[in-house]
Amino acid sequence: MKTIITIFILLITLQTVEALTINEINYNPEGNDNNREYLEVITELNLTGFIIQDANSEDILEPLKEINSTYALIVEEGFDYTNINASIYSAGAAIGNNLNNDEDYIIIKNNTEILDVIHYYDYWGADNNGKSLCKLPDLTGSWQECAQTPGSMNSEFMQDYTIKISEFLPNPEGDDNAPMPDGEWIELFNYGTIPIDLTSVILKDNANHKIIISSTTTYNQTIQSNNYLVVYTNGFSGFLNNEDLEKVKLYDPNNNLIEEMSYTDSIEGNSWSKIDNYWKMTKPSPNKENYKEDQEKDSTIEIATIYLGNDNQARFGDNLRVKVDVYKGDETKNVIEAYIERNDKKVSKITKFNIEKKYSENTLTIPIQIIPNCNLKEPEGNYKLIVNGLGTNDKEDIKIEGITKDLCEEIKIIKEQSTSEKIGSENIINEPQSQIISNPIIYESTSEKANKQAIYFFSIALILTLIQSLRKKWKP
Repeated sequence: MKTIITIFILLITLQTVEALTINEINYNPEGNDNNREYLEVITELNLTGFIIQDANSEDILEPLKEINSTYALIVEEGFDYTNINASIYSAGAAIGNNLNNDEDYIIIKNNTEILDVIHYYDYWGADNNGKSLCKLPDLTGSWQECAQTPGSMNSEFMQDYTIKISEFLPNPEGDDNAPMPDGEWIELFNYGTIPIDLTSVILKDNANHKIIISSTTTYNQTIQSNNYLVVYTNGFSGFLNNEDLEKVKLYDPNNNLIEEMSYTDSIEGNSWSKIDNYWKMTKPSPNKENYKEDQEKDSTIEIATIYLGNDNQARFGDNLRVKVDVYKGDETKNVIEAYIERNDKKVSKITKFNIEKKYSENTLTIPIQIIPNCNLKEPEGNYKLIVNGLGTNDKEDIKIEGITKDLCEEIKIIKEQSTSEKIGSENIINEPQSQIISNPIIYESTSEKANKQAIYFFSIALILTLIQSLRKKWKP
């Protein structure tokens, strides 16, 4: 049947007269179709007595309003044409047998003379979504979904705004009003089949603060089909609230509302993302598909490499370097500690560093100073290198054998180490090497001390002998 209808349409199209053109079809209005379907045509003809026909029936047009206009509207009884600047013609209780929602064909004729014909399909668009079908003003005569503009030149149907809000970041880490690409932003998604120029599209919040899309708010004003594009507030102060009720509204350049959503409260560093038609707090994903897995919020720490030097051995007193991979998820804590221990007793200084930015991947090489252990109180053997923080940790076995001899000589202490010195004292990553080991222990052997004492007493005896000789020489 569809094939027969299509052939019929092709045949009668050859007979059409270019005095009338069907320009817009509203075949399935959003909600109830009754008294709301219409056809817009471009013509200078008076359509009184003309015939409109669909696949099942035909109607004779009767005038409701005639004005000097190149636009005419064919409507159903009860259609509200208030403030529509066009001639209005009624097809009766329904246009044909009501315009079908899946597909239909429409013929407008004057007696037997075919003026125009169209066979439309629901997959073209405008199916119960508040849009119409519009004919492109080019040689192809193709149709596409468009905004409803009954009775006027449809300048918007060349730019149908098939866009929606897909994500926004109302409370970024750091300054909310920072210049792009930092600060607050709103992400749009183009669900249509053609690229869209977003120039002059408008975003508003609940207080009607306005951001107009331009080269100062985004790096590219064209959003490709099935793609995302981020619009930045770029220093605009107070656009999105972080507390209480807030709204994000999207308008086309003619101030027609495209979409609106609302939210309450926000968490620093998290964005509101639309996932499976629900708004959720997630890891920010600007200019790409929103994250769906909750595991993206979890932080991870991994010890990648322990650098042991040319001899591939760790000794007491060594200063090791450790490569660590850190992913910070939805975590408010910043501090990470690294140290070596066995049985809860630390044998190194604690190296601390901060990871400030949420949802960030970081690779760092950090120093860890093992204690000198000059008095050999700590045994050689297996120890644990631990990197701990952000609610997680990683551990690696490390074997420590011997001591670094240039730090510890086989001598006796001549300078007591401060009793306040502790093995677990903290070490900042950028601390100079000279400051990592403080108050080194100095030893002196017993034999050397005895030799020094003998020289001391010998010198005293020599001086006393010399004084006695001088007294005898000068004695009268």
